[in-house]
Amino acid sequence: MLQTNHPLEETVGIRYFITDTPGIGGRLKQEYADFQVSEVGVEKQADPEGDYTHFTLEKTNWDTIRAISALSRAVGVSRKRFGFAGTKDKRAVTRQRMAVWNVPPARLESARVKDIRLYDFTQSSERILVGDLIGNTFEITVREPQIVDKTVIEACRDQIHLKGIPNYFGYQRFGVQRPNTHVVGRKIVEGDIEGAVMSYLADYYPGERDDARDARRSLKETGDFKQALTDFPKRLGYERTMLDHLYKNPSDFAGALRRFHKKLRQLLVHGYQSYLFNLTLSQMIDEEFEISGVDIPLFGYASRFTEARQGEIERDVLESAGLDFHSFKIASMPELSPRGGYRTASLETEISYETMDENTLKFKFFLPKGNYATMIMREFMKTDPVNY
Repeated sequence: MLQTNHPLEETVGIRYFITDTPGIGGRLKQEYADFQVSEVGVEKQADPEGDYTHFTLEKTNWDTIRAISALSRAVGVSRKRFGFAGTKDKRAVTRQRMAVWNVPPARLESARVKDIRLYDFTQSSERILVGDLIGNTFEITVREPQIVDKTVIEACRDQIHLKGIPNYFGYQRFGVQRPNTHVVGRKIVEGDIEGAVMSYLADYYPGERDDARDARRSLKETGDFKQALTDFPKRLGYERTMLDHLYKNPSDFAGALRRFHKKLRQLLVHGYQSYLFNLTLSQMIDEEFEISGVDIPLFGYASRFTEARQGEIERDVLESAGLDFHSFKIASMPELSPRGGYRTASLETEISYETMDENTLKFKFFLPKGNYATMIMREFMKTDPVNY
């Protein structure tokens, strides 16, 4: 077991490595094709007379929700007609099944969206819903590693197989350049909707581009939503959507937040649940718990503490945050109130790798849904999270 020395990991509650081998270093995602994700979904029954067209969406450098919005515009229908099993990484080449209601394959085939390809069309009477997912297969390229010694790599892999992989929520859940999803989520849980909105808009971080950081700083200082619409770069579409609403309705912070798709708002609250989970898991690793086969609560209004020492750790984490289970009943936005659930503390998977050349390694493995490939790669690489 090693303790992290990377501030970002500490910020999001990821405090330990389960392995004690030297890190091989290197960088991920130097090219989009370096990170490839192929969905393994729940099989749906084909029906030539069905109302739903199923297809594979292959996208490069698109997040899933933005890709659906672009595709819905290209075919001229509401994005609400589209269904998918799970979101996929943005900075990657990803493949996933989609379903759309009452849009024929020919219309989809004629759609032209940059860096999006649609193929493998079938008809079905079944929708594809969030959760209709078994997992994902990953092919990940590590470029410029400092160590390519197979003895080190295989020693790390052996420790992973023996101890399990800590099932932390990865950086994508919180943000790398701007790790504040859980900060916004906490304010929502606390009922501070204005604080949540202003944190999302105006908190700035060193990893951001200068123009974004300057725009956020100015808004924090002035509270001028009209000027912020001029200052905020066009690429910050979510922020600009909020700002447009606040310019027209300066005190309606709940309305500004509701300009987000419900799933995105839920992700903010889930980001805070994820942070609390990471803190709990970190403390268990620090106390040398056997984490294989153990579940940890995702705190919600219907949660219960685990028995024995694990439950004491959970209670300490929640009380240190000034919360109890009832806190997750969000009166100002009841539709975001999480009931709670569980997440396994560790992962097991078969990991293969090959040396492409002295400057390149490729890793392959499968993960069940909801798990993060970067949490496997960090055990091998042990480098600054900006390299993931």
